[in-house]
Amino acid sequence: MANYQVTIFATAGFGSEPGQTTWNGIGGTTTANAVELSPGDTVEFKKLGNASASMGGFSSSFWTSSSNLTLTSSFQTKTVKTGGTVNFVDAVYAAADSTVYRYFKMGGNPPDLDITDIDDQLRPNGSTNFSITFAGTSSHTVYEVRLGSSSGTVLNSTSSDGSITVNNIPNSGYSRTYYVTGRRPVAQGGSNTATLILTFSITHESPGSSVTDGGTGTYGLRVLDASGDTLLDLTDRVIVFSDHVTGSLTSSQLSKTVTLAKQATCVIDLDPETVLISGGLAQRQNITHTTVSGTSLTISRNSNAAGLTGQNANGESTDYNFLAVYDPS
Repeated sequence: MANYQVTIFATAGFGSEPGQTTWNGIGGTTTANAVELSPGDTVEFKKLGNASASMGGFSSSFWTSSSNLTLTSSFQTKTVKTGGTVNFVDAVYAAADSTVYRYFKMGGNPPDLDITDIDDQLRPNGSTNFSITFAGTSSHTVYEVRLGSSSGTVLNSTSSDGSITVNNIPNSGYSRTYYVTGRRPVAQGGSNTATLILTFSITHESPGSSVTDGGTGTYGLRVLDASGDTLLDLTDRVIVFSDHVTGSLTSSQLSKTVTLAKQATCVIDLDPETVLISGGLAQRQNITHTTVSGTSLTISRNSNAAGLTGQNANGESTDYNFLAVYDPS
């Protein structure tokens, strides 16, 4: 049984300004979002402000006492009755210079949410479904596996211990979260409202490699996270850094070949030329281009001097800073 509190702020009007009545606390603003209360729950009401205020609308089908309240600065208590009609909605109002309504719904006995935990699963590539086992269930509660959220699509359900099959699974290489809820039908003395119990995830393995299993069977190379879910296997495209190359072309060099620590397929210039004209002269000696084959990286430039031939045509050195990358695609 739960206890709730409501404070009504009631201010008197002044001149042409009307007074105001504000409801602060539990209560739905429409019948559609009426707050569900259970038998034995209590709600305490009091008033703050300089205006007189009263409350009414307490149905004898909902509360143990249907009498109106004259609010004071001390809490007065109303109790939800036992044996009321489940889902009956009562409209309670607070009246001062204006009137405010809030809505309450009669709840039933709660569902049994104390079931055995359901573990996350890793399913082999090509799977189309998965099975989970319920234990510790109650016959008066319907347990449902939902997609998307605790109010999402129901994929399968049970009211007893045992295994059920869910014909829904994420695409290969992905994981998905599923939600288990419990609800007690009206026929079982409940309000039929679904309540979240737990979540679990299903990971569908990536396709296997032609070299080995790729991690989809007993053997194979995999990278796993802390939860045991597959992050990488042999079929995943993984780009790696091969080498970091720095150095200079001398004043007389137009090209230079260096040997990389590992094979590469492309090169990234980490310090590209951004000043193309300086003092009216093209800085062509600083513009480099590269070719890479296996572990051989060739660094070239079209000129070793700035400006035109003749004037300011003395050779100049230039620095380079490259990151060699291997892409297996």
